[in-house]
Amino acid sequence: MSGWRMALRGGRGTADPLSDHAVREQRLDNIKDTIEQFTYDLGLLIAGHDASSGSTAPDLTAQLQRVLLPFLDVGDAMRPDFGAFGDLRIEGELLEASHPVLATLEFDDRCARETAAGRVVPARGRRLRLTLHVALDPVRVVDCAVSDVTDRRG
Repeated sequence: MSGWRMALRGGRGTADPLSDHAVREQRLDNIKDTIEQFTYDLGLLIAGHDASSGSTAPDLTAQLQRVLLPFLDVGDAMRPDFGAFGDLRIEGELLEASHPVLATLEFDDRCARETAAGRVVPARGRRLRLTLHVALDPVRVVDCAVSDVTDRRG
């Protein structure tokens, strides 16, 4: 166990429960991992594949898959490219596991559309915002919305 997770009490040398700081850090790491997995699954879905077996939001990915079905049934698919970096903002009370937090991920969308005939149509570059509600216990994406970022200044 890493040192930041271990807090020793004087006297008997028994471990205290995780400090508030350690709990926040652990939950932040779990949220980041969950959002990374969710965006990976989103990329799989728009490319016409099933979500990974380790999906962090199976009900939500199934719903997204149903929404994408008419687009994919035509034979078109996307070549996912969400860029190498994104900006993630997490808001909410990380110590209160009974309330979801709000996570906002902004990234540059560079996806291309591949037609049923195999033609690749580059999409216009744009900045997208994923707004997600994330439950903390267990950590999972509850819902999401995708929108264009019109003002890049914030």
